[in-house]
Amino acid sequence: MDVADKKYFMKFNDATGRKLRPLANAFEEDFKTGSDLDEADNDILMSLAFYLWNLDGKADVIREKSGEKEAVLYEPTVDEIERAMSAYHVAFEKELTEKNFHEAVHYLSDILSGPNKKTPRVEYRRVPVAIFNGRGKRVYTPPEPEYVGALMASVFNQTVLLLKQDLSVSEIFYHAALIHLKVIQIHPFIKNNVKATVLLEKWFLKEKLGNCFIKLPSEKYYFENKDRYNVNTLTGSAFNNIDDDRCLPFLLMLPESLKIRDI
Repeated sequence: MDVADKKYFMKFNDATGRKLRPLANAFEEDFKTGSDLDEADNDILMSLAFYLWNLDGKADVIREKSGEKEAVLYEPTVDEIERAMSAYHVAFEKELTEKNFHEAVHYLSDILSGPNKKTPRVEYRRVPVAIFNGRGKRVYTPPEPEYVGALMASVFNQTVLLLKQDLSVSEIFYHAALIHLKVIQIHPFIKNNVKATVLLEKWFLKEKLGNCFIKLPSEKYYFENKDRYNVNTLTGSAFNNIDDDRCLPFLLMLPESLKIRDI
């Protein structure tokens, strides 16, 4: 399924009902943002950076408490926070293109030495990868590396077309979530795919709805619902047998982050 596909939009729209536009309007009113990020804006992004760094396995430490398991929030280093802020600023200041996306991902990369430090670009993976659950069982196989470049080019070509279209608020959230799902299924990088994809999703929202949506706390929502996130993004055991009919539970997660106010 392409990211511009509207096959599941009516079901998405029926499920979100008339709540989405008022929620988006309320968020915009509460988190007004100018053409430049001020100190308050940066404070919010700094808080979200903590959750961003917890989305790719950083919070795998488990604490036993009253017989229940609880994820422990990873404390990012000062360097990691600064790098996340740089990525947010790229997304805020620049238009959404594949080239600029690579620049933002550069700051989220763990490999910041050698060529990557000199050139703001992290290449797509060149090796096969697999996704395993917490018990070490393989649960998903992304596409082979030779297909990744073309698949991502297709995503961005369609995204550019969506950016030019006049879309409703519901359509914008639908396509933003669909972009997220498609890219996480492609798994374009060796590491940091969830961080990169969450940023891409918010970047699209910012481009379509306004600057304040760079502050949408989707990082926090996905982290606090990480088990559900993992289940909902797993719509097949491999890229070549994905069942698109299972996409709706994931698509409906993004609008829920509009309800968060304690950032």
